[in-house]
Amino acid sequence: MRKPDRPLGSRWPQIGVGLVGPTSPNICILMVSFKSLVGAICLLFLVSCSAGVTEEASAAPPSAEPGILSLIVTDAPLDHALVVEALIRINKVRIHHDAGQDSGFDVLFEGDPIEIDLVALRNGLTELLVRSDLPAGDYRQLRLHVSSARLTLVNGNVYSTEDGSLKLSSQGTSGFKVFLDPPVHVESKLSSEVLLDFDLSKTFKPTPANDPLNANSFRLHPVIRVSNLTESGEFRGVVFQDDGQGGLGVVENATVYVMPPGETDTEMSLASTASNVDGTYAILGVSAGTYDLLVTKDPLVGRVNGATLSVGNVSLVDVIVQ
Repeated sequence: MRKPDRPLGSRWPQIGVGLVGPTSPNICILMVSFKSLVGAICLLFLVSCSAGVTEEASAAPPSAEPGILSLIVTDAPLDHALVVEALIRINKVRIHHDAGQDSGFDVLFEGDPIEIDLVALRNGLTELLVRSDLPAGDYRQLRLHVSSARLTLVNGNVYSTEDGSLKLSSQGTSGFKVFLDPPVHVESKLSSEVLLDFDLSKTFKPTPANDPLNANSFRLHPVIRVSNLTESGEFRGVVFQDDGQGGLGVVENATVYVMPPGETDTEMSLASTASNVDGTYAILGVSAGTYDLLVTKDPLVGRVNGATLSVGNVSLVDVIVQ
């Protein structure tokens, strides 16, 4: 654990933030969007791959024309009040048709590490990473190779892979495995969008576990929920509380959970995020159905039961905590 001695990112390429616009055909887009490490951060970055680039003979089925793949990554929260910065550097991204294979991947990106600040982006903001082609077909496995990372807490403690206080678990040289079930379908000349939801409450684990602000170290091992954005919807809304004068005030950094109906244990949540400074929140990639929205900001709690969501639509749900 150490204090930062220089601006992180001075040696790594930085990519501008912006909304993803129209793309030309034959482009594989890997968009990674992170819901806030401390709550509702939504980082969307677009990665793509050179057509036909594989490590060995590709397992890809033949296709006349490549298609477009968008992988959007978002993260569920740690305690939103604890984290100032969560930086991950990725130097390789690969994808495969077979969930059980360890070779024959299509390489989406490989090069100098690209730095991603999970805390800098919230609720739908996007960041373009790279762009290229991907053969059409079904894909069942993704590999993310993290070269280094750094976590900074509000008390000034810094945990880094460079000094060993932040440890990368079990990725070895092959990268972290992400299983795509159901598989991602990339159709010739068409676009597919898939959300990778990082559960950062489980991705960054402190030691000892019950006192993150005074942890000796953290371990990084991504825990990821996968959903197809073309077959899902969004929850959006505002978190309010009584302002003590007969009105309502907005609540920043409240954790918003999508829960199975009647469920109270947040460990069973299906997705989560945190509210912005203006109280707004957005949760992407939720399958159609009926859910409860649970909001917490200790000691405040609020809940809306029976919120319905349909494919391709945005369900607006405001929640009052008390």
